[in-house]
Amino acid sequence: MFDWLKNIITKVRSLSSSVDKFKKETVIQSLPSYTYVNRAKLLIEQNKYEEARNILLEALELPQKDALVYKYLGSAYEKLGEFDKAVDSYQTSADLNPQDRIIWQRLGFALISVKKYENAVKSFENATRIQPNNSDTYTGWGMALMRLQKFSEAHDKFLEAVKHYKYNFTAVFLCAVMEIKLEMFDKAEAKLTFLANVCPNANNTFEFARLKYLKHDYDSAIHYAKKSIDFNSKMLPSYLLLGELYAMKFDCENSQKYFSEAEEKDLKNSALYLEWGKALEKFERYDEAKIKLLKALELEPDNLEITSYLGLCCVSKKELEEAKPLLEKVLEKESENKIVKQALGIIAFEEDDIDKAIELLRIDDEDAVNCYYLAKCYEKLNKDTKVKDYYEASIRLNPKYITAFTDYSKYLVSRKDYADAQRKLRKALKADDNNVVLLNLMFYASYMLVKENLCEYNVKETISIADKIENIDRNLFEYPEQKAELTAILQKNAERD
Repeated sequence: MFDWLKNIITKVRSLSSSVDKFKKETVIQSLPSYTYVNRAKLLIEQNKYEEARNILLEALELPQKDALVYKYLGSAYEKLGEFDKAVDSYQTSADLNPQDRIIWQRLGFALISVKKYENAVKSFENATRIQPNNSDTYTGWGMALMRLQKFSEAHDKFLEAVKHYKYNFTAVFLCAVMEIKLEMFDKAEAKLTFLANVCPNANNTFEFARLKYLKHDYDSAIHYAKKSIDFNSKMLPSYLLLGELYAMKFDCENSQKYFSEAEEKDLKNSALYLEWGKALEKFERYDEAKIKLLKALELEPDNLEITSYLGLCCVSKKELEEAKPLLEKVLEKESENKIVKQALGIIAFEEDDIDKAIELLRIDDEDAVNCYYLAKCYEKLNKDTKVKDYYEASIRLNPKYITAFTDYSKYLVSRKDYADAQRKLRKALKADDNNVVLLNLMFYASYMLVKENLCEYNVKETISIADKIENIDRNLFEYPEQKAELTAILQKNAERD
């Protein structure tokens, strides 16, 4: 009979409890939305972003619109990664309270996240009008300009940010990044040295490595790239840089090591397989390079750089018909692409269009591959001086270019220049000491030199080359009669003694 009374008492107690909580949580008790805001702020501080969002969404049902509700709702959305909703909430808050610098600032950062960079610039301008000289505002402003490719203007904003707070390490770092982009290398180095001493981390250490790379200080670049990985083992750009740097130093083992490590750590994307494929092409491992480049293209089918290198790889494998449509696709959009021109130059050579090949390959005669094919072109034209010049350039640019060494040595042997052939083969064998083709050439050049100037020591050295080939595979030794002749000479000398 008294259940109705019991229910009323319970409701009154509940209401009283809510009122007490309301009084406790809000200072301005005439605005009930403050209760929601204060509770949401506490939840945001506790990283309970979904609960904070739900409370603030409840507050939106109140009759009055409160800028603070939208401001903290924007913050909750931002923490949850829902940047479009964050932008809408911050914009509404800014419309309701356009004199709040923090709202314009947060709106600016949210707009950067949704790639609305021009709007972000305007938002940071508004924040600065309300409160000038704020370091964070200038940092965000610079970030928006940076995304708009306005590097000089972005640099100025980052400098302004640092001017107002010298320990704004983000601004110092981004300022250095812009200085690298603007080729102000000495200024960038001073800032990155400061960061390396004060707050080293994976990002600024990687940028230091990249700066050293651009300054051609490759050993220091390797040092800092490795250090970057020590800070963050998932730092993909550092693995790519190390793979590229070791390829430039013609260290195939270490180059492949860092690409493989990135793949093992599941850092797989088109950039990894592109750089990996490029390095493998440099080491003449074209079958493996093609596999990597096909993976890269699968991940990013419209990437013209990948397409051009895949086309070049197919040409290197003499798969000309497969290469041609790939190269044509790139030419439609990039008519001056150097990789495509290199590939077309090689195709012209293979199709015996020597004049066209020379025209295309001479566009970049500081490339080892181009120089090799230019040598081959002039070989067909019987221009001895140019043949030698371009072969020399090719092996200078890539001292481990085995194909260039092989063909150069064959050319020298064909010209009966056995001494020079022998010198080139010695260099080549330092890079690939069990290469049977090189060893056969070395035996033949040495044999011919022994014939010209008989010397027991040289005879023994030449026979040892033959023995080495036969130990690898007896069937691969091409000069058994010449070896027998040298062995007979040694026997005669022994009998005479």
